[in-house]
Amino acid sequence: MFASTKIWTRRLLPAAMYGALRSVWYSAREKAEWIFAFAVGLRFIVSGTKLPSVVLFFGLSPGDDLLCTAVLRELRKRGISSLLMISNYPEIFKGNDDATYVIAAGSQYDANSRITRFQRFAKVWRRSFRLLEYAPFDSIDHSASPSRHIIAELCAGTGIGGSVSVRPYLSLSGTEKELGAWASGRIVIQSSGLDARLPMRNKQWYPERFQMVVDSLRGEFKFVQLGSERDPLLAHVRDLRGATSIRESAAILCHAQLYIGGVGFLMHLARAVDCPSVIIFGGREAPWQSGYTCNVNLYTPVPCAPCWRWNTCEFDRKCMREITADDVVRGVRTILSRPRGALELEIARI
Repeated sequence: MFASTKIWTRRLLPAAMYGALRSVWYSAREKAEWIFAFAVGLRFIVSGTKLPSVVLFFGLSPGDDLLCTAVLRELRKRGISSLLMISNYPEIFKGNDDATYVIAAGSQYDANSRITRFQRFAKVWRRSFRLLEYAPFDSIDHSASPSRHIIAELCAGTGIGGSVSVRPYLSLSGTEKELGAWASGRIVIQSSGLDARLPMRNKQWYPERFQMVVDSLRGEFKFVQLGSERDPLLAHVRDLRGATSIRESAAILCHAQLYIGGVGFLMHLARAVDCPSVIIFGGREAPWQSGYTCNVNLYTPVPCAPCWRWNTCEFDRKCMREITADDVVRGVRTILSRPRGALELEIARI
């Protein structure tokens, strides 16, 4: 039942009638979810396909699901197969054998309802269900600060121990790579992440400073701007905001000299295809928590960092203000001084 419908129904109907309708609604929804749980398993059986042994569910954003590719890889390394990933972004897992099956989470009800549906599927068919998280909410505008890299947190939450590779994976076909070859030698940039499903102001640098970076380097390099069509448009770039799919963006990053941006989906996508990056962290989260050591990570260790706040800040985001365009340009020069190839792999131990 949608929030607006609930509000108007509560206002127009007597309390007793509203309560009765609500009970009927939730009872019908619960029955529908049990039917769904049974039907999913039946679909496997009818098609002659083996039921999954483990069901994994994280969230509803592409960045979260991309991080899950690291968990899937580690499970497969340990001989655990028949893995079912619940994701609305199946293109992330295309060509990747680590996820045996991918089923859409769907858009019905709220996130908790979607979780319940697949928990019930696992219960009905006696499968193992893993709900993944790395920084659970502990207040309205704050997440718990992870004590280790978020990929290690995800792996630990799945029961994985020992050494794990700190990187996500995305497999491109030869044809897809060829289509992105035009980006060779270019620098990819994103000006904002505020159009993300869960926008966080404390992850944001300043569009005018991104422009200063472009202006400082455009005499030497061509720039490609990726991201949402609602991100601030930078001058002197090839504008592909909102014009590329996840896999097309990955193909561009695969060939680019490097990526410049904040903490977010494109940072993880660049790592998945071995594209080095200059990442502006500020102080909301620390590079050792969510970044990659192969990148240049610009972090300001102010006393309150890493705070893991979403949007509020009592210090006018000093951690971001102190990172200048010159700092980013120096980071670009550092990346360019290294040979372009497979990035150094970081290992975490659980």
